[in-house]
Amino acid sequence: MLRKIIQIDEDKCTGCGICVDACHEGAIGLVNGKAKLMRDDYCDGLGDCLPTCPTGAISFIEKDTLAYDEEAVKRIWKNACKNRAPCI
Repeated sequence: MLRKIIQIDEDKCTGCGICVDACHEGAIGLVNGKAKLMRDDYCDGLGDCLPTCPTGAISFIEKDTLAYDEEAVKRIWKNACKNRAPCI
């Protein structure tokens, strides 16, 4: 399926993690000090992370990839919130 998702330029990424907090889907994580799109199917393509990146390391691309999996995202948030309060 061709759809819009984010792409992260590792050369521009400073690893500040602001985009991780901005991503409401849990699609971005920090790996070896750099932001990384963890799963294409967790990226909803809305781009809440783009304006938060201070170095402009995040952009949109069109990619032939998996469809956005809203149910999987709901499951990860449900599991993450079980032992935390408050949780989104």
